[in-house]
Amino acid sequence: MRYILIYLLLFLFSISKAYSDIKGHIISNLEKTNNYSFNFIQQINKKKETGNCILVFNRKINCKYDNSGKILVSDGKNLIIKSNNSNIPSFYKLKNTSFYKLLDKDYLIEQLISNNLRKDNERIFFEINYQNIVIKVFFDKKKLYLSGWETIDAYNNSVFTDIIIYEVNKIVNNNLFKLKEFY
Repeated sequence: MRYILIYLLLFLFSISKAYSDIKGHIISNLEKTNNYSFNFIQQINKKKETGNCILVFNRKINCKYDNSGKILVSDGKNLIIKSNNSNIPSFYKLKNTSFYKLLDKDYLIEQLISNNLRKDNERIFFEINYQNIVIKVFFDKKKLYLSGWETIDAYNNSVFTDIIIYEVNKIVNNNLFKLKEFY
């Protein structure tokens, strides 16, 4: 019985140590990262959309959707979404959206330190709660980079965004985030 207890304690310690090491590597990756360029697959309910984005960790993002021609752009304070169907973009205060926290590297690191990591099929994740909305933040198991998020949108739809990073820390033109370019 005593050997079983010792084995169980050693096993639990090794799992805890492994998660601690993984958390440390994820934090280290985030600390070294200023921006990502990535392709995405976004699923809202059963509808899938694809596209590409440039995410800069001072709350800036520029996304272009492949088929719909929709764009999503944040300048760090505001967010616009514009579709091909309308010349008038929808404006949002960034702090009223999930992107406010997802695009904040320091906040993500702070949450990684204070939250427990969990696993599902292919990803490691943790959950944050912002404005009474739970946001799951996913990381790739191999490279330990951000790999997506899951949240609820303004219309109470489940939104899952899977990202595939193809470039890290490239030189980014700040004109990509000037909202007046998209009116």
